[in-house]
Amino acid sequence: MQLTGSTRAATTAASAVLAGGLAVLLHGILRSDIAHALGGGCLTITAVLLLGIVAIRRWILNTSDERRALAAAERAAVAERSRYFAGQAAQVNERSRLSQDVAAARARLTERLKVERVALEAEFEEKRAALIAETMEATVLMIRDRKLAPDTPAGNLIPFPQPQPGQRRERSREHGSVHP
Repeated sequence: MQLTGSTRAATTAASAVLAGGLAVLLHGILRSDIAHALGGGCLTITAVLLLGIVAIRRWILNTSDERRALAAAERAAVAERSRYFAGQAAQVNERSRLSQDVAAARARLTERLKVERVALEAEFEEKRAALIAETMEATVLMIRDRKLAPDTPAGNLIPFPQPQPGQRRERSREHGSVHP
């Protein structure tokens, strides 16, 4: 992770203070001056603490791994979205193709049904004509053989009984009274 401007300035200042503190510390040690050695040591400790705090801040705020993971997840999501849209487009294309195929099959079946209906009607008419001709021929043959006479008088199907000789007819008796 790159350092920001303030972090970079703090690191640079801490490095300079560290260098200066070490120089003052060494100068105090070489001259046996406790004040300089103590001041240089304090500056050095302060600079080391400042550098440690900058390192800890950098370590805490370092999100490069998370950003890389996020970027990878975003790329995967974009790829998944692209696959989804491609699949959806393929599904729409397949659905339209299937509906066209169904419409074409329906049209073919309708035409086939019309042709079969015409053929069945023609066959029916042929059979009907043959049956009519056969019936007419049978009728003519029956008339010629006198099995069916056209001059047969129309009449009663059930004939009335004829009185027999010597049979007397009874009179009707209505309401229990007898009349001569």
